[in-house]
Amino acid sequence: MKKILEYKYTKPITFILLSLIYYIFIDFFNRYLILRTFNIKKYLSQEAVLFNIVWIALIILILYMTKGVVRKFVIIIINSLIFIFSIVNYFINSYFGSVFSWKDLLLSGDGFEFISSIFKYINFKLIIFIILCIFINIIILKLSKYNCFKLKSPQTIIVVLVIIILPFIYYYSSNRLSNINDGWDANAALNSKGNYYSAWINPPTLITIGGTYDYIIRDFYESYIKKDNISNSYKIVESYIESHEVEDTNEYTGIFENKNLIFVMMESMDDWMVNEQVTPTIWYMMHHGFNFNNHYSPVYVTGSTANTEFIANTGIYPNINKLSPNYAYKNNSYSYSLANLFKNSGYTVNSFHRSFGHVYNRVQMHSSFGYEKYYNYVDMGISDDNLDLDSYIAIDAYDKIVNDDKFMSFIITYSPHSPYQYSKIECKKNLEYIEKFYSNLDEEMYCAYSSARETDEMFRILLEKLDSDNKLDDTIIIAFTDHPNNVYLSETETDKLNKTIFFIYDKEMGDNQMEFVSSTINILPTVKNLFNLKGEFTYPGCDLFNCVENSVVFNDYTYYDGKIIKSITDDLLQDIKYSKSLLVSDYYKNQK
Repeated sequence: MKKILEYKYTKPITFILLSLIYYIFIDFFNRYLILRTFNIKKYLSQEAVLFNIVWIALIILILYMTKGVVRKFVIIIINSLIFIFSIVNYFINSYFGSVFSWKDLLLSGDGFEFISSIFKYINFKLIIFIILCIFINIIILKLSKYNCFKLKSPQTIIVVLVIIILPFIYYYSSNRLSNINDGWDANAALNSKGNYYSAWINPPTLITIGGTYDYIIRDFYESYIKKDNISNSYKIVESYIESHEVEDTNEYTGIFENKNLIFVMMESMDDWMVNEQVTPTIWYMMHHGFNFNNHYSPVYVTGSTANTEFIANTGIYPNINKLSPNYAYKNNSYSYSLANLFKNSGYTVNSFHRSFGHVYNRVQMHSSFGYEKYYNYVDMGISDDNLDLDSYIAIDAYDKIVNDDKFMSFIITYSPHSPYQYSKIECKKNLEYIEKFYSNLDEEMYCAYSSARETDEMFRILLEKLDSDNKLDDTIIIAFTDHPNNVYLSETETDKLNKTIFFIYDKEMGDNQMEFVSSTINILPTVKNLFNLKGEFTYPGCDLFNCVENSVVFNDYTYYDGKIIKSITDDLLQDIKYSKSLLVSDYYKNQK
């Protein structure tokens, strides 16, 4: 034992081993805060282990290669930083259920009001953790004076090899997290490590995925260095708002003020499916109010339906070609959303769709939008046999959609959803009716028309019930399509343009066929103006009755002006950047 203690490398090796133990201990503490379990399998997830190998090895190499005052300074800075980070994490996790993020320092100070309440979270475990950390660091500092590295020695080769290998380990681990899953199934999307890591969302999950050190370093990069960091995003939003005046009123401002709204997103309802025979109710509605004949629903992120649903409800673009906002920005504060605008004007706001809430993460997303409740087919009282039939939304859920107070109800239809097969109930129910008008069609076309008829039935029943209850005069119906139906495309259309339906129905109005170009981005500001909804928010899209230039922006950064497709202008690019920055910064979350 005496020889071992007197061996010249014993104390330097002890210094390295103790440092290693300290860094592993710190990582374990931070991940335990979130996992609250001693399940070793969760701590040894491959990505976290590899990231820890990279960052801990790099720290130890720095300590190994330095000496004297420099080494002590580095030890104090690094070890104190991760110790303070862990203590702050403990209190934030205990109080908020989250963890520290560098972007928290950008807040005005409101986030630190909880400090006076943290003392109740001090317990024996925390005190033991603090004592152990201080004790280990005292020993590390005492051992730090012993050096064993010399530049001209065989050890240099090992150090150089380790430095060369570390980037490859980091790249391999990062590459494992590069794949994202943002499809319709929220269960799969929310369990995808790649979604969290690529979008850099949900700090507690990020620590469990990559470990403490990768989180600290990359979160700093995402918050302050990356081009679209939080700080820069705040500045972009503020600059855009300052340079864009709130739109002026016009002759249509407030024409529907205090009226009810049934806001309908029609699944796959293409213009070729609408005519006086197949969809007489929709045809009638399109000729009583405003019908926008050159309306388009561009797709910017995965999931055409969720894409249009998000834009129509928020009035902003998603982060183009990135992870769907239904997963990346599900917890944002959408005070500028359509639901919140109506809610703040005294309306009851609810949403309705046949599917359960895990589809496109709707339960959480609609709550963030401001809807009071998301009703699936069970909540609406629709039986399993009829859940695919849109007409039963109006039959079984009418009393939930329409109430005695002012209401804004958002309905998402389903029946025209592909595939189009004779075996599907939405095809069989109306097939005999369709065969009265068409012959020699193939299975897809017959069923597409039959499904469109089913959505028309929903509108017919709604109008009849509203009229019977003397509510039709005070209710506006606005309907738009999420994306085209690709069973058939006319020769003058392309998949890229995504020409769809958008109309505003008012029983008392005549036929107003609008020929100018419109897009999903215009829906919210137009509705806001027509209902004279209060809220000093700046939107990238214009009220269609106030637009200077109408255009449709696509995800390849081109736009359509109604005649040709052109390269995007600086003004339109600023609209996209503003929307992205609004999401990244969650600007309105901390606005009074």
